Amino acid sequence: MYFQDLINSRFGIALILALGRIIPPKTGYRLGEWIARIIVSFKNNPMVKAVRANQWVVSGNKMDARQLDEITLKTFQHTADCLYDLYHSLPHPDQIMNMVSMSPKLIQVLEKRLSEKKGAIILAPHMSNFDLAGRALALHGYPVLVLSYPQPPGGYQWQNKMRRDYGIEILPMSLASLRFARERLKNGGLVLTGMDRPMEKSNHCPMFFGYSTPVPVTYVSLAAMTKSDMVVASCLGTGQGSYTIDCSDIIKFIPNENKDMEFIANAEMVLRKAQRFISAAPEQWSMFYPVWPWALESMP
Repeated sequence: MYFQDLINSRFGIALILALGRIIPPKTGYRLGEWIARIIVSFKNNPMVKAVRANQWVVSGNKMDARQLDEITLKTFQHTADCLYDLYHSLPHPDQIMNMVSMSPKLIQVLEKRLSEKKGAIILAPHMSNFDLAGRALALHGYPVLVLSYPQPPGGYQWQNKMRRDYGIEILPMSLASLRFARERLKNGGLVLTGMDRPMEKSNHCPMFFGYSTPVPVTYVSLAAMTKSDMVVASCLGTGQGSYTIDCSDIIKFIPNENKDMEFIANAEMVLRKAQRFISAAPEQWSMFYPVWPWALESMP
């Protein structure tokens, strides 16, 4: 079983949840660092190779093997810190509110959209402690509908159930959930979904960090159907146990008679905003799938 399969299995999630709740922070962070070092020592592990390949492309194909080793270790260590903080704090709302702050820009955007009853699609890259950020948004009273990865396996289903138990409204992507999301947007609500996990197949491959890739573009059709604006929101770790959520400027949907070009152009506007957040803290980009599969063979 690969590490990724273990982490996302029910057993792996239950183990992390149990350890996160009973281990004090100092020990938890040290344990996470130790586990991260073990994981990255297996360089042929698909999850490790994916992180190395992604980081190489983000660097502009400039990092050598040693630099890739270093940033891959930092990425896994940061993810370990995020997992510990998430599961240690989940039962404690006050603790989460103290750990996660929201930028004035994000607050202004959310308040304006809700007060004017104008729906907005929030696109989130897998940056830092994005799950904890979602919990913080719910605790702050922002009614956000989350569209998650479609047809999730058992471990992901359990994660989604846990998210619901802690106040996050979440639905796996499907025709039914998309219809529900459209109604939410038409009624002035907020819908959040990821935008950087690669898909096995896609009819549209927008440019991302200079290369085409099959990342999701379904949110473009949501924007077109509901005339909703888009915004990229990202979580950033500012130290162990400390995070902030920031956002881009509002992204206006641009229609095009050529629907293929419409998908690509609007997705690339979103991806350019996401690039800025990822480039500012690449070691916090928790993407463990190869966004550019060709880079697996091309990286040092």
